[in-house]
Amino acid sequence: MTTPPTGPTIADAPPPIAPDEFLDRRERTRRVIADAGLDGLLAWGSVDWSWAVRWLADHQSGFASAAPFGDKGFSALVLPVDGDPILVLDQRVPAADLTVADARTVESVTVGVAQALRDAGLAGRRVGIAGEGALLDRQRRAIEGHLAAAGADALTLVPADRIVEPLHRVKSPAELDLLRHASAVGGAWIGAMVAAAEPGRTEADLVALGLPVLLAGGGFPDDVVIGSGLPCRPNAPRGVPSFAAGRTLERGDLLRVDGFGPVLGYYCDLARSACVGQPATDAQATVLQQAVDLIDHLIASVRPGVTHAQVHDAGVAFLTERGHPPHGYFEGFVPMFGHQLGLTTEGPFVAASSTDPIAAGQVLALEIVMGPRRPAGSATRRRSSSTRTATRC
Repeated sequence: MTTPPTGPTIADAPPPIAPDEFLDRRERTRRVIADAGLDGLLAWGSVDWSWAVRWLADHQSGFASAAPFGDKGFSALVLPVDGDPILVLDQRVPAADLTVADARTVESVTVGVAQALRDAGLAGRRVGIAGEGALLDRQRRAIEGHLAAAGADALTLVPADRIVEPLHRVKSPAELDLLRHASAVGGAWIGAMVAAAEPGRTEADLVALGLPVLLAGGGFPDDVVIGSGLPCRPNAPRGVPSFAAGRTLERGDLLRVDGFGPVLGYYCDLARSACVGQPATDAQATVLQQAVDLIDHLIASVRPGVTHAQVHDAGVAFLTERGHPPHGYFEGFVPMFGHQLGLTTEGPFVAASSTDPIAAGQVLALEIVMGPRRPAGSATRRRSSSTRTATRC
């Protein structure tokens, strides 16, 4: 019997973020918010896009986010420049799991936020909004309506993602340890799925055989994207999951497996490719190796002070010199070579428009989808997480 593949487990995980780190994050955020001429911050998060509340207050809703449930699936932190923060929750949370003393569980998060804004003295003031992408228009209108009904002055919400995100972009030592664990777990997870690939197995079989490795490490998938065949391509119908459960692998297929999701709160995002059941043909071996070489080339380009755009340009030069489109499969879709990793998939992207310099302590997932433009196989994928710290750069 084949020994099931294993990887790092929860027992191997580093300790969670200490409460004092959240206090420090909030104090640093207060300073940049004040410097921007704002009186406070409203950090908003959903079950699917929680980074602002999670980073500042270590909370993410676990409830489904759907219109019939109203404000369930959302939470918020009200952070005045002067005064104590208020965490507004859609579900009860044990006191030991809270990093904010004033945490309020409410039936309606928008009602609770309106009250918290009043209690913090922020009604009628200029307040930044972080995590704005998760704030629905109906929720903004509801908050404004609740304030008006209470006789409070109108609120001025100012986009603040660009103010807060640079603080969040550079990871602390504790975060880097958690991201290293997530990457190790993710690598073992993806490796287990690729190792299980053999003729006669289905794409669903690969997912089923890899999932125990991810779960044992403290993770859970957002999705698994699988392409297979000749040409190698996604065979699943549009939607989630992004693999064709009933598609049976055949000898000689090219396979690519892309998995991503949180591991103890911090993300892994990795992909691997292989030939099923036999050695790769010359054409397949060439593109498989070029994908590896490109990622190594991108990693070598990453160092503090280099812009994300410069790393992008190095990738374009590598591909075009070898006769590939400038962004491989991503051409005309999302012309990039990766993104930041942390509490989720984060920006900035490794793209031509991202002119910010890379800072020590950022974590990047570098990726490509490429392939020979012939029936030997249309696409192969390799993705690598590259941790950059002050001691390594």
